[in-house]
Amino acid sequence: MANMIHCLCNNINTAKVDIAASQGAERAKDVMRVCGTKFNCGQCRVSINARLEEWRAINPALEAAE
Repeated sequence: MANMIHCLCNNINTAKVDIAASQGAERAKDVMRVCGTKFNCGQCRVSINARLEEWRAINPALEAAE
C-alpha cells in the first residue's frame, strides 16, 4: 500500500499507523494515543482500523511475539 493519509485532521499517514501498530496499537484510538493526538471529526477510524488489520496480516510474527 502506498503511503496514504488516513487522518487529514491530524496528518496521520500509513507510516505513522504502521509505527503505532509496531508499538502495540490495536485500534484507531490507540494510534491517536501513540501519535499524541485525538480524534477531531472521527471519519478516519475506518481507514485506520483497516490499515491496522492489513499490518497484522503482513506482520503475523510481530503480533504473535507480544
